[in-house]
Amino acid sequence: MVPRSDMERLGRARRLGVEALGCGLLVVALEGAHHLADPLGVTSPEGRLFMSLAVGVVLACLAWVLQPLSGAHFNPALTFADALEDGTPWREVPRYVLAQCAGGLAGRVVAHLLCGEPLLLVRHTPSASSAQFLSELVATFGLLVLARGCARTRPAATPFVVAAYVAATVWLTDSRSLANPALVLARAASTRADAVHPLDVESFVAAQLLGAALAVALFRWLQPAGKPASRTWTVLFHCPQQGVAEFAAALLNSLATPGSVRALAPPPSAAPLDAPAPTAEEAHTLVLRLVPAGAAPSEALLGEVWRVPAHEAVSPEGQRQLRAALRGPLQRFLRHHGWLRLYAVGESHVEGSRDTP
Repeated sequence: MVPRSDMERLGRARRLGVEALGCGLLVVALEGAHHLADPLGVTSPEGRLFMSLAVGVVLACLAWVLQPLSGAHFNPALTFADALEDGTPWREVPRYVLAQCAGGLAGRVVAHLLCGEPLLLVRHTPSASSAQFLSELVATFGLLVLARGCARTRPAATPFVVAAYVAATVWLTDSRSLANPALVLARAASTRADAVHPLDVESFVAAQLLGAALAVALFRWLQPAGKPASRTWTVLFHCPQQGVAEFAAALLNSLATPGSVRALAPPPSAAPLDAPAPTAEEAHTLVLRLVPAGAAPSEALLGEVWRVPAHEAVSPEGQRQLRAALRGPLQRFLRHHGWLRLYAVGESHVEGSRDTP
C-alpha cells in the first residue's frame, strides 16, 4: 500500500477554501498594518515599511505551509498565467478566481471589524492614471518573472523570493495592490483616501493581467515549447497492472515543472530485463527508474519501488481512486528532487497530457 502523505490530493472545495483563506489573511495583514500605523504617529514611509513587512512575512508563511494543499496561488494573475502555460486547467480558473476574490473581500470585512473602519463607503474620486497603470503592469510582470524563474531553477526558494518581491511592491506602486487583482477588489472596499476607487478596479486588473501575459510570453520565448532543457531527466514507470504505469506517468507530467523532468511508460516488451516479473506477489509493484539527462533508457537507474493497491485505470472511478493513491507519493518524489511544479492544482490532465508522448 502506498503510504499517505500530507501532500495527498484534497477535494476541490477544500483547495478553493485554502485559496480563499490565503487571500483573506493577506488582506487582513495589509489593512491591519495600515490601520495600526496611524495611532503610532508614523510618517508615510514608516507606514509603508510596516505594511511591507507584514505582507511579506505573512505571504512567506502562507506559501510555505499551504503550497502543497492548493498550489498557493493567492492571486488571480498567477492563476491566469499558470493556465496560459497549461499548469492550471482552464475549467479551474473561474473557481480559483472566485475563491480568491471572495477570500479577499472576506478579509476586508474582518479587517473592518478589527480596525473599526467604515466599509463600502467611497468618499474619494477615481484617481487611476497612466503612470499607475504602468506601475501595476511592471509590478505584476516582475512577480511572474520571479515566480516562473524560481519554479524552473530554485523551486524550494520560491515562497521566500515571491514574498520578498511582494513586500517590495508596497514601495513600487501607488495603489499598493501587490500585483494582485483579488487585493485590488478588497482595497476598493475602503474609505481611505489612498485606497483603490471602485471605478479604477478595471484598469488595475487589466494592467496586472497584461503584465502576467507578457511574463508568460517572455518565458515561452526563452524556452520554446517542444525543446526540453538540456538538464531534463526521464522517469520510466513499470507496473504489471494494465494502464497503471501510463496513468502514473501522465500524472507525474502534470505535477512536474515543465522542462525539468518527463515521465514515460514503456510497453512491456521494452521493459528492462531486471524489471519485476508479474508474479502473484509482485502484481502490485510500481517501479520508478531514473534516466539522467542525455543518457539512454538502457542507462536507467533504479529510483523507487512502490506497492500500489489493485486498481484499474480505465473507468472514471478507477482513475479517481488511482489518482488519490499516487498523487501524494508522486508529489513527495518530485519535491525531493526539486521538480515539483509550484502552482500545480488538484485536478490533473492525465488524459492527453502535453508532456506524455
